[in-house]
Amino acid sequence: MKSYYFFAKLVFVLQLSFIPNLFSSNTFAAESSTAPIYAELNARRGLPNFFVKTQKGDSVRVAYLGGSITAQEGWRVYSLKWMKEKFPNAKFKEINAAIGGTGSDFGVFRLNDHVLKFQPDLVFVEFAVNDGGAPSEKIIRAMEGIVRQIWQKNPFTDICFVYTLKEDFLEDEMKGVFPHSAQTMEKVADKYAIPTINFGFEVSNQVKKGKLIFTKKESKDINGVPVFCPDGVHPYVETGHKIYSKVLTRSFEAMMETDKGKAMKHKLTKPMAPDYFSNTKMLNLTAGKLSDNWTIIKAKDDSGFSGFSRFLDSIGVASQTGETLTLSFKGKAIGIYDIKGPDVGQLVVEIDGVARDTITRFDKYCTYRRMSYMVIDQLEDKVHKVVFKVIADPFDKGNILTNKEDIIEHPEKYKEYNWYLGKILMDGELIR
Repeated sequence: MKSYYFFAKLVFVLQLSFIPNLFSSNTFAAESSTAPIYAELNARRGLPNFFVKTQKGDSVRVAYLGGSITAQEGWRVYSLKWMKEKFPNAKFKEINAAIGGTGSDFGVFRLNDHVLKFQPDLVFVEFAVNDGGAPSEKIIRAMEGIVRQIWQKNPFTDICFVYTLKEDFLEDEMKGVFPHSAQTMEKVADKYAIPTINFGFEVSNQVKKGKLIFTKKESKDINGVPVFCPDGVHPYVETGHKIYSKVLTRSFEAMMETDKGKAMKHKLTKPMAPDYFSNTKMLNLTAGKLSDNWTIIKAKDDSGFSGFSRFLDSIGVASQTGETLTLSFKGKAIGIYDIKGPDVGQLVVEIDGVARDTITRFDKYCTYRRMSYMVIDQLEDKVHKVVFKVIADPFDKGNILTNKEDIIEHPEKYKEYNWYLGKILMDGELIR
């Protein structure tokens, strides 16, 4: 073990000396028009406050804001274990704010409720995969909203962006180029001098050298070569997540080597996007006016919804066409945080008396219940009256489902057309 550790440190030093794009400590001024430096670590200003607190043996609260890759018992668990071992005098507390299938556009709305109210000292932000298909402008507005709201709450909280990957990203990574979402996030990181760790750097190198097979179902090893993931996205905990963990820990070691041992107050300058998500929040569904026939259930007491109780205390159920949620607010965006599943239906959204959208809460994956969200944004920043109206009329769910066999075998699951509402999303202020 000692000889291996010595060899690993020797390789690390050689990499640091002779491969300039493995780690970069560049701190960019404001907004750079140049392409981001492709690297495993762009340290920028590092994590000064985290290292001060850990070296002093203080209490340190570490938040993980991300999607399903972070929700797995993988790099999140491994990283916290490493921190506890590396800094044995510090007292660590985890804030697990990972929800599968969610991107930065939802992360910015749930930031206060799921992260900031717990007063984090370090926030990991992991949305590169789930933001893979999002336009650059929206990614910037959301990621900048996350950064600015964290530092408005506490300018001594450190932030680290981590970039996971999926099979669609592999071609870019093997060419030494950040995938679209990570490229966009690098612009935000440059602006605010936030460190970024790119897990795809090491994974793509190992695939390129034949030391790793990227994806194979139901097999974590093929003829002695480890397999990264079973589905093109979610790493095996025993293989892919171990690589993620090693990348993160050596990146932290590198930042420690250049850390100055002084706390630093992070400063906010003019935003990149004037219309960034600046005042986002989640409100209880009772903040709006509910029509007469809603039912409110306690998630933890209902076997069909208890799995959502970590994030949702109460869920509103509307089952009849014409049931409504009505509210007024001053701001730029409005949305919902709800539950999708086999027994959900459709909504009509009216804003200022005009029907804006008919939204089907049922999708091709609705063989089971899962948390979801929807946001209507870039509204004029003024007072709006919003009405969400339930449409419980039947439609052809089988035509939408990918797994059509399930509706044939279990038709009773799909008979109802409910709306299960958890929270109201808002960028603005509620008017009562």
